[in-house]
Amino acid sequence: MEVVLLQLGGDVVDRDERLKRVDGLLAREGENADLIVLPELWTYGAPDFSRCKERGEPVPGETSVWLSERARELSSYLVGGSLIEWDGESYYNTSLLFDRHGELIGKYRKSHLLSYHSQERSVLSVGEDRPTFPTPLARLGIAICYDLRFPEVFSAMAAAGAEVFVIPAAWPITRWEAWTALCHARAVENEAYVLACDGTGGGLLGRSMVVDPSGVTIASLGGEEGVLRTRIDLERLRGFREEFTAWREH
Repeated sequence: MEVVLLQLGGDVVDRDERLKRVDGLLAREGENADLIVLPELWTYGAPDFSRCKERGEPVPGETSVWLSERARELSSYLVGGSLIEWDGESYYNTSLLFDRHGELIGKYRKSHLLSYHSQERSVLSVGEDRPTFPTPLARLGIAICYDLRFPEVFSAMAAAGAEVFVIPAAWPITRWEAWTALCHARAVENEAYVLACDGTGGGLLGRSMVVDPSGVTIASLGGEEGVLRTRIDLERLRGFREEFTAWREH
């Protein structure tokens, strides 16, 4: 399974310019990818929750339609990072999953909202569901940034069959060690692949990574904008889980 993570810089905050940048990266790097992942709230650079309501949009809406078109053009599954979803009187930090035909086949609303040096918890609503998503590639589980600190989120997804955890993030550079430790812990605890896609610049860490079920980083980026492309071996994962069953003994 060929995976591509787009680690986007935060130097450009104009939404249209950021869409053009992603288009360029996808044109160069997205061909033949099975799964493409974007960072958390990537359309405006580093998250600014003081403005999130003015940037909220329905699903379907402008950004989700744009993501659908890219998934269809590339014939790839696409986890569209996250966006601010406006639904009635509520706003959510929401990740969308599209299939190779551009169909929206899954939605996850962030279930843990940050209050430490952040307005996220005061302006957004908590997602109540922790779904997993069956695809011909693998069963996927999606978590967003701060969710990474809560092992029960991941053990619940693993118990529901998730084999690959996809984590769009806007993780700060000041918590580099925590990012590394937690990505590895979630992989080891659940014997699952972790695809952790962070933004960079504007105080964000970067350091996107792919971690295998043994807790080994098999591919990673530094702190600059870039594209991470690697292969993950689902047959190896399934064999490992059958032999070493700690993931289902929680």
